[in-house]
Amino acid sequence: MIFGALITMSWFVLCSLWWVAALTIGIPLTVMLFVSKTFRSSFFSWFFVYIIGPIFQPRTIAPRRKVFQILKDSVSDRDKKVPLEVLEIGVGEGPNLQFYPENCNLTVLDKNKFFESYYAQNAKKFPHISYQRTVIQPAENMNDVADNSLDVVVSTYLHCSCDDSMAVLKEVRRVLKPGGKYVFLEHVCYPANEFGLSIQRLINPIWFLFFNGCTLDRDTAAKIKRAGFSEVICDKYISTDWWMYLVRHQIIGVATN
Repeated sequence: MIFGALITMSWFVLCSLWWVAALTIGIPLTVMLFVSKTFRSSFFSWFFVYIIGPIFQPRTIAPRRKVFQILKDSVSDRDKKVPLEVLEIGVGEGPNLQFYPENCNLTVLDKNKFFESYYAQNAKKFPHISYQRTVIQPAENMNDVADNSLDVVVSTYLHCSCDDSMAVLKEVRRVLKPGGKYVFLEHVCYPANEFGLSIQRLINPIWFLFFNGCTLDRDTAAKIKRAGFSEVICDKYISTDWWMYLVRHQIIGVATN
């Protein structure tokens, strides 16, 4: 109990200091992130790949593995000789590529064009995947992806930065075949009775700028459950890592079209 309180207090202090830094010595960067979406997207791709990624990605391996085990289990009864048609939305630089099973035809989508070169470089490390194409579009409006064309849609840490999660989920249902699976991993808000929610809301405005639209206090599970899928299985995952405090509450699951 005392240790948990110390962790919470340390993050409250850190978030307060981040605000002070962003509005004093960091004000030029803060202003640029605020006024230019293009600069924000470019900055975020670099910031994530070279600064945040080395800290964040190793700490997400366990939940990512769980997601892809769900993927494998959900299609275990299909003909293994037929390639699995998969779309990953919000692919970023491709941190999930290492987890994909054999015999996948993978299409990837991201709204941030500045991730494309990082993704292309990373994809070369995983020749077991049959890459189809990269689509630069927001997940809310996937015009370049055909109706009823996919066996699986994957998203990890996507809904935090969507403009409209319900529109994304509508598009996911549109592109999935009947019976197709949507597998997801998302960080979500703290429970209402925990002080962590107040800390998430304290840092949200600055976090939004530095993380290109990411919002910490969303209840994504509720949105997925009311999106019209025939079945939704959604489990909680709570990280105990100090670095993951702001995003420690997560959901992992699968929805059937």
